[in-house]
Amino acid sequence: MKKIILLLILFCLFGGFAYSQVVQSNFQSVLVPQYICSGTSTRLPYVYRATVSGLEPNTYYRYYTQACRYTDFGTTNPGAGNTILIGDTNFRFTSSPSLTNQAGYDSLLTNSSGSYTGWFGFAHTGNARFTAGNYVYPTIVLDSMGTGITKYRFALNDSILVLQFDNTSTNLSATGIYGVSLAVRKNIVSLYDNVNGTGRPLSVIYVENAGISSSAMSSLVQYYVDSVISRDGRWGSIIPNILPTGVRRINLYQLSTGALINYNVDPDGIWPSGANTVNPLGGAASPIRLDIQDAPLLTKEINVAGTDFSLYQNYPNPFNPATTIRFSVPGKGHCMLCVYNILGQKIDVLVDGYLESGTYNIIFNGSELGTGVYFYILNFEGSDGKFYSDKKKLILIR
Repeated sequence: MKKIILLLILFCLFGGFAYSQVVQSNFQSVLVPQYICSGTSTRLPYVYRATVSGLEPNTYYRYYTQACRYTDFGTTNPGAGNTILIGDTNFRFTSSPSLTNQAGYDSLLTNSSGSYTGWFGFAHTGNARFTAGNYVYPTIVLDSMGTGITKYRFALNDSILVLQFDNTSTNLSATGIYGVSLAVRKNIVSLYDNVNGTGRPLSVIYVENAGISSSAMSSLVQYYVDSVISRDGRWGSIIPNILPTGVRRINLYQLSTGALINYNVDPDGIWPSGANTVNPLGGAASPIRLDIQDAPLLTKEINVAGTDFSLYQNYPNPFNPATTIRFSVPGKGHCMLCVYNILGQKIDVLVDGYLESGTYNIIFNGSELGTGVYFYILNFEGSDGKFYSDKKKLILIR
């Protein structure tokens, strides 16, 4: 009897150990970047979308994410990197991931099939795993149904190549890139080397302001600190220096559903502002900047056809300090949406670029303005030569 009990104990111990080893299973990629970068003081955040499966249905699990190498497979080491926890409304960052410390994990809820699809993130560190030329595999560590006891360590089925910031034309060199857009914060941006958005994206990142400060996420690359983090509509990442096609398409995805909600394309990789993404050699010191006119990434309403030209009343109105402006355009053409004060002076340009047919929403933030009456004017010139214009009043109360 004692022998049977001992065998059962050993089975449970070794069975639990086997469960918690890093295995490349039950973690399938949906949208994963091809590249990340390296460097102790040139860190960046990264995002990917994946499905974790093989869990109990309709159950909460604690989790955190990192990245490993193939040499970590079969061990209990999930790798390295700082965890970015992406919730529906709350983004958090931790350099001390843990299933027992509430600050070090988030929770996910599986569906009736025992799976969960969502956005996950991490930031690279100075760990040797993030050496240029290495391939890393994002990992997820999960507990046993909310107990805080590690049960699973899954590695993604796709790997990511690590590059390094450099101004030379080599296979492992990368240049920084960031965008100024009208995208709603916390939605997701991906970059492609083709106009159709096929294959794996070059990079994937969230739109700022995500609520994570540079003091919390330390050692970020300088252009991200200076021009991206905590600024609404900004995003920043890297692209490889050997990129003969350049960046030809930028997608915008909805955080809550993962649905594609808008995109902008440029057939030759040289965007309207003059930003050249073809075979860049800027490294970290000279990042590429894309302006609003290049990729405005407005939030386009899904399944709403923009058959008529319409400028709707902003909501709320009166407002403090932000309000949403909604408009529809009947076809492809140049759109300009500007805000003016009571004297007719232009105080902000919200949209200045080419849009496809559809209905769009844009958030106007008046935090730097005083109480008063303002106007917003929408001008649209279609590709057919037809011109439309409309004007609405908005009221800011501080």
